[in-house]
Amino acid sequence: MSTGHGRSRLSDVMLTQTVRLIEESGPLEDSEAMGHAFRGKSGREDRLIERAWVLGQRLKLNVEIERWRDLALYVWTALSISVFFIAYGIAVAVIGGDRSINAALAFFVALGMHAVTLGLWCLAVASASWSPRSTFARLSLGNLFLRLLAWLPLDRGPHSLTMLRATTSTLQRARLLPWAFGFISHGIWTLVFVLVLVALWFAFSFQQYRLTWETTILSADFFIRFVQTTGWLPHLLGFPLPDTSTLLNPGAAGSDHRAWAWWLIGCTFVYGLIPRVALAGLCWLVWRRGKQSLKLDTADPYFRKLLARFEEMEVSIVVDAEQAPEPAGKADRKMSPPGNHTSLAIIGFELPAEYPWPPGGLAESADLVEQISGTGQERRALLNTLAQTRPCKILLVCNPASSPDRGTERFIREACAHGTQCALLLAPSSGSDIGNPQRWQSWLEHIGMTDMRSFTDLDCATEWFKPTHV
Repeated sequence: MSTGHGRSRLSDVMLTQTVRLIEESGPLEDSEAMGHAFRGKSGREDRLIERAWVLGQRLKLNVEIERWRDLALYVWTALSISVFFIAYGIAVAVIGGDRSINAALAFFVALGMHAVTLGLWCLAVASASWSPRSTFARLSLGNLFLRLLAWLPLDRGPHSLTMLRATTSTLQRARLLPWAFGFISHGIWTLVFVLVLVALWFAFSFQQYRLTWETTILSADFFIRFVQTTGWLPHLLGFPLPDTSTLLNPGAAGSDHRAWAWWLIGCTFVYGLIPRVALAGLCWLVWRRGKQSLKLDTADPYFRKLLARFEEMEVSIVVDAEQAPEPAGKADRKMSPPGNHTSLAIIGFELPAEYPWPPGGLAESADLVEQISGTGQERRALLNTLAQTRPCKILLVCNPASSPDRGTERFIREACAHGTQCALLLAPSSGSDIGNPQRWQSWLEHIGMTDMRSFTDLDCATEWFKPTHV
């Protein structure tokens, strides 16, 4: 399910979970992201994802996702080259250098490592059915593939390893980890067996080899049962079932080793290549179906907190300003009706107790005069009021001696979103330290609010705050 250019359901959930992990060390300033998600999406989960994408673009997480996509082909190629050498080593071990091949040993060399890794994958699938945090899936080529994408230093971003954690935990929770890793692992093993079969066919076609049976403690009956058991299924598919007497007495007149060569090729094909191809296809089908149903855990406290903030924004828009009761003690407040866009608001934010409020004669022309200490309840009440009145101008009064932080940034962005024009007054109280207004100006530039006007002179702020008659 594509959700935009270069986006998929997997990348949406993966990026959202990455942002969640990043915010474990402290919340990001997200007023712009919240507003964008609130206006652009209506679904609860869609808003969470859209917020994460806006923040992810700021953190370059979308660039990191593209880096993973670009590297995937190169990592796959590198693993394939490694697979080629594995296949070559297996072929050399099977064929040997003296033109004499121990049939049973060749069988186990060709299929032994394959059987072990296949067993580990089956354990991963079985354990994932009752425990999402299975460790068997990590013992695979798929896990190595994913870790190489995150670890390679080529233009790696600062949050690459965090994205690796987010991806792994997301797939674990959805019980898709063994299927995703399995598709990669089975695909690589498919290539291994294709190369091994080509090497065996080429060697047996142009060289003369003798397949023998050598043992110190095992009996001939064991060998006969072994050949009949392993050769039964390939024989059903057309591969010849060899005469065991040939290997028991390889030097006998008329001994034909061609059937034995086809037995080894048939066993490698039936017990090696076919299961890997079939399982790769199964993993692909399960992965395609499962990744489309990936969901966020909205019961997580992190997401519940964000959804509560979206609900507060919803309430502030839905409530009819003409029917909303006025707060106690504010009945004499003069406000313009919604949609007038000529009202003026002056707001004091985290001002010291000695600060004269309201400053100068600003209150005479203001329709809304409010001072808050910065608590969450005060902020929500004030933002609801601003959403109802939609002032033409908002003048925010702050203490220049204080240091702006993320909370200040969030409030300024949310307040200014409800006004046509917004400015900042950094006027100290009488006789107090003027602080460092330049620090505030540099801070505004740092957070990208370069268009916001700031005043240190009360007269200049009063002149800007005068109502504009239309």
